[in-house]
Amino acid sequence: MGEHQNEWTRVEAEKGISQVLDAAKELGVQRVSDGDGTFEVRFVSSRRKIRAQDYLARGGPIDE
Repeated sequence: MGEHQNEWTRVEAEKGISQVLDAAKELGVQRVSDGDGTFEVRFVSSRRKIRAQDYLARGGPIDE
């Protein structure tokens, strides 16, 4: 892995793609640099998350 937890050279990423993908899932965006620029690898969960604001806006019973 590169000198930072989220930075990889293209050669490193190609040799350890599973590590790059695992790091994206666990640590967030991973950047893979090559001579022309940078790729960003990010994990997007298939589980739909509801924002707290939306959850609270639903309302609910009030215990008296």
